[in-house]
Amino acid sequence: MTNRFSVEQKVRLAQSILQTPLAAVAARLEWAQAATCRAVAAAMALREPHSSAGWHESSAGMAIFAGVGSPLTQGMAMGLRGPVSTNELDAIEAHLCPFGGGPRQVEACAFADPSLFALLAERGYRVSEWQLVWTRPVPDEPLAPPPPELSIRRVQAGEEELYCRVTLAGALETEDVPDSAIGLILPWAFAEGYEPYLAWLGDEPIGGGTLCLGGGVAFVGGSSVRPQFRRRGAQGALIRARLDRARALGFTLACSNTQPASASRRNMDRHGFAIAYPKVVMVAGD
Repeated sequence: MTNRFSVEQKVRLAQSILQTPLAAVAARLEWAQAATCRAVAAAMALREPHSSAGWHESSAGMAIFAGVGSPLTQGMAMGLRGPVSTNELDAIEAHLCPFGGGPRQVEACAFADPSLFALLAERGYRVSEWQLVWTRPVPDEPLAPPPPELSIRRVQAGEEELYCRVTLAGALETEDVPDSAIGLILPWAFAEGYEPYLAWLGDEPIGGGTLCLGGGVAFVGGSSVRPQFRRRGAQGALIRARLDRARALGFTLACSNTQPASASRRNMDRHGFAIAYPKVVMVAGD
């Protein structure tokens, strides 16, 4: 079956999801995603007890610490449950920098309370990147299989480091993947609610991605394909495999984040996702 949707169909899909006020939808999705990242910090804390991995949760949002330099070390779901106070932001920042000083990163969506942005401006936060949040109903029937030469399957025991190396090779666009980078994302493969996948071309692993399950939402993320193996349909096959898995598990809503001008954005569009809202990543410090 085809995965293409007309503009009218995408509008209907979005409307079927957004039957509640958009601010409530954003709060649900942002807190659900924060919960999946909390699971990674919990896995890291178990695997590396001296890493200081952990989280701090309050009405102001959730601070995740999953190691210095981890993309998950950030404030999430911030300002979506009312105003943010100075003391609350102090607590979040302290958890983001358990060793003192260093850069601080937070995500803020368009529906965050204005008090959050005022405090971030006072503390010198600047825009690092914009992201688009995409949603679609989980399909109620199987999607198109991968091209004959490709196969998609969940990562098996013992393949966790291979998964990290392959996905980082695609994300960093180099086969020279630092061990330090692998160490930062390895806990993803062991976190509760995380299912990592690899795309294979024969016996060659060429790409990977994760299905993160939390808060009743199936997050399709972390996808990449090694540069020399692109344009073979692996990215689309990874998306379809994870949507099929979400359907098998009984999930009804899928979500993903992309940068506005990226190949991933085009893949979301091709596979029936509709833009729900934008959010911004802001940084301060060194």
